[in-house]
Amino acid sequence: MNSTKNDTSLDVIEEDELDLVKLVTSNANDANQYLIFEGSNGEFYAINVAKVDEILIYGDFEIAHNTDGSLIIGTAQIREKMTPLIIFDAWFGTPVLEKQAYELMILASFGGHRIAMIVKRVEDIVVIESNEMENNARNNANTSFIATIKVNGALHLCTIFDSDKMLLDIFQDETLQNNELLNHILPRKLSTKTLFFADDSRLIRQMVQKLFSKLGLTFQIFENGLELIDALAAFPTDDIALVITDIEMPVKNGHEVVAALRANKRYDAIKIIVHTNMANNQMKDSLLQQGVNCVIGKVNLATLESAIAEFIR
Repeated sequence: MNSTKNDTSLDVIEEDELDLVKLVTSNANDANQYLIFEGSNGEFYAINVAKVDEILIYGDFEIAHNTDGSLIIGTAQIREKMTPLIIFDAWFGTPVLEKQAYELMILASFGGHRIAMIVKRVEDIVVIESNEMENNARNNANTSFIATIKVNGALHLCTIFDSDKMLLDIFQDETLQNNELLNHILPRKLSTKTLFFADDSRLIRQMVQKLFSKLGLTFQIFENGLELIDALAAFPTDDIALVITDIEMPVKNGHEVVAALRANKRYDAIKIIVHTNMANNQMKDSLLQQGVNCVIGKVNLATLESAIAEFIR
């Protein structure tokens, strides 16, 4: 970042955002902390703080612009790493503003990628409990869920976007690799028991359903942690092959799923895989201490297949 600023307003922005960066750093293991930013349409959007590395001033970086029409508009060297840049509004489908309207970049790491999202303005960090979220994927494929938040003393609706879909839209080579894997998988006699899977992303559910079917597995798939927990409670324990859960879900999140299962001796023999794009090292260590057997990143179906083969019974 440049040490000299010519615009006093940018000094103010930077001071405000440094406070948010400290909050992001201190709460990196909290699945319910969300960074709130504003879209071009004046509505609020959210990204989990576990995915956020830093908040930066957009105008401070030299950008090598991309002209091939993809979602990646260019590349900047950020903290000695070449980082692809996207305009959040362009990906989400809201109007793209003039360049000067965008103040900040949210430097984020998730799903094995590092990207910088260019946004109009960052507002706050808020707590959104999993039971306060409503699934919204059926209304907009780029969203996971919607919640009510308080910003500047007033209540507003906020959309938590589907970061899994964002990665697959941006890095289309990985989508092709996953599709290629699915085309070549042969059925394997991994288990006669039933695998249980939970993820709020409709896109991820569709992908893993194809994987499980190709592998010849018996499985049940759920949209949130509560549905998963309820289904397990009604199912014979000896017939449970494996539990795979996302972390960031409405109603009950993955942390709550793990806590519920590991508090019940009925599930002592059941292995748990956490399949998430937000597992930084701090969160991964915490999950393993809670009794998770394996933490893998999304979205790589080959890695998921290998983990299933290792931990299924």
